[in-house]
Amino acid sequence: MIEAITDQHESVYEKEVIFEDKVRVTLLSWGVIETFFGKKGSIMEKKRIHSVKTKIKQIVSGRFVNQEGLNPNYVITNQGVRLARVRILATIVDKFVSENGKFASISIDDGSDTIRVKAFNAVSMFDNVGVGSEIDLIARVKEYQGEIYLAPEIITVVEDHNFGLLRELELRLQQTEFDSKRKTVLEHQKQTADIGELERIMKERFGIQPDEVEAIVQSQEEAPASDKKDEILKLIEKHDEGNGCDYSELLKVSGLPEDVIDSAVNELLSEGVCFEPRPGKIKKL
Repeated sequence: MIEAITDQHESVYEKEVIFEDKVRVTLLSWGVIETFFGKKGSIMEKKRIHSVKTKIKQIVSGRFVNQEGLNPNYVITNQGVRLARVRILATIVDKFVSENGKFASISIDDGSDTIRVKAFNAVSMFDNVGVGSEIDLIARVKEYQGEIYLAPEIITVVEDHNFGLLRELELRLQQTEFDSKRKTVLEHQKQTADIGELERIMKERFGIQPDEVEAIVQSQEEAPASDKKDEILKLIEKHDEGNGCDYSELLKVSGLPEDVIDSAVNELLSEGVCFEPRPGKIKKL
């Protein structure tokens, strides 16, 4: 039997135990132990999940997705970003520690929304922080009984207020880069036969990874029309040269399914936000 440390990164410790042709991997993260079994070599293909800088609103307004096996669960945002491990700069607005000392939680606010951060057993993580503390948090996205929450891995108290300005600039740059990717994917979606062809073209021509393409397409297919009204209204204004926006132009530039556009346009018309100056044209009042 051979025992070796295979990975140690931030708060996650992994130990591989090899016995004959079987591999047992134990993950120890803040006192929570999980053990998995598989054939030798297969477990080594597991990818490390990188943390994504984001706002709380993107997490709590997204849809939580449970995956099977070792695949990480994640939230898919309305725009099509998968969030499994996140990094958030926020202020603690509430703190709770159970009497037996085995559970603690903090509520954090980053100006966009609030979310709870829960620690089971490893409550000492919250010893040096309290209400009013500004923290830089790295955590896993979790869900229980309909509540999306965060399981902390690293908590750093932020002393320099300029750090917040830097994070805002980072998020804006990140959003600009993602918007460009999203636009490219949606523009090419209708020109391809299936998701496989789209993923191949995006990777070969633009360096956009298949999982990014899949998430963007998935978010578009699942988005209710009501979530797309604002986006469609902006497109109507942008492509109105005076006599209204052509419906065919909306289909072309939005990248949305036709039924989603139909439903959103009908809502805008029924609400009196837009009108039809003539068939095939939509104009904002």
